[in-house]
Amino acid sequence: MENNLYKSRSIYGCVKDAFNLLNLNILTILKKTWMPAIALAVISTIYILGCKNVMIANLSGQKLSYWILLGFILLAVCETMAQSWLMGKTYTLLNTNSFKENLRKALFITLTNLFLTIVIISISFYSGGTAIAIFVSKHVFSPEKAMSISLIIQLAIMIIGCIFILPFIFSTTKYIMGKDTKFVNIIGKDYHTGIKHLGFILIGQIITMLFYMVIMIVVSLPFMIIFNSYLFNQMGIMNGDSDGMPSYLTFLLIVVSLLTTFLYTYIFVYFYIFCYYIYGAITQQEKEKADIKMKIDKYE
Repeated sequence: MENNLYKSRSIYGCVKDAFNLLNLNILTILKKTWMPAIALAVISTIYILGCKNVMIANLSGQKLSYWILLGFILLAVCETMAQSWLMGKTYTLLNTNSFKENLRKALFITLTNLFLTIVIISISFYSGGTAIAIFVSKHVFSPEKAMSISLIIQLAIMIIGCIFILPFIFSTTKYIMGKDTKFVNIIGKDYHTGIKHLGFILIGQIITMLFYMVIMIVVSLPFMIIFNSYLFNQMGIMNGDSDGMPSYLTFLLIVVSLLTTFLYTYIFVYFYIFCYYIYGAITQQEKEKADIKMKIDKYE
């Protein structure tokens, strides 16, 4: 399914070629990825229903069990496995590696991304909480103002963390695309190459993020309408109002959630293909730079 990968493309070229590859091979992609896509849709729907029940329990003042926390942890593990499965299946269409090798590498990449996300969020919340404690205890700011500054600190740390993660887009894609690539290079020389092209990757992520937001808003609109209707109805029941919703609302919520999250899955597939073209463009740019340097050294 490779489509002239190693080519010096602009960001627009990467976005366009990724969309064209997805569009022209949509049936092949669906045939290869429908199983992990359904798995992710089921896991996401269970998570949504769990969050719904937790919200209702909180509103009604019920005490939550530790089993709920364990359930969410189990869902996170299942989601990590399913996400790795989807990534492995997608890259099997894009490279010559076996599915087993792609799955192994995809699992390492998914776990690395999960670890980095947890670290960044933990540092952000810890820094924000520490800032509030210092500002209030030292009487530097009022609690309200300290809270506002804490939120700014947390946002700044998350932005810095996201910028730190961006070069991994190149290094992890090179890791899964190659045959003999080593995991250590994700944080080594390939990460350094990603840093050199940080602006290129950043602009690409901003463009795709805007694209994601538009698609996600359109796709999730029916689900959000049904979900909010369900929550408002439950809050009305707790306040003494009669149940004004049809009996099949929960079933409808599950069906719409499955369809919505299934479609969301292919946003991830597009992201993998986009990273594939980002990797190809950067690799070609590095090759052209090396060729120019070699010619200059030859004539000196």
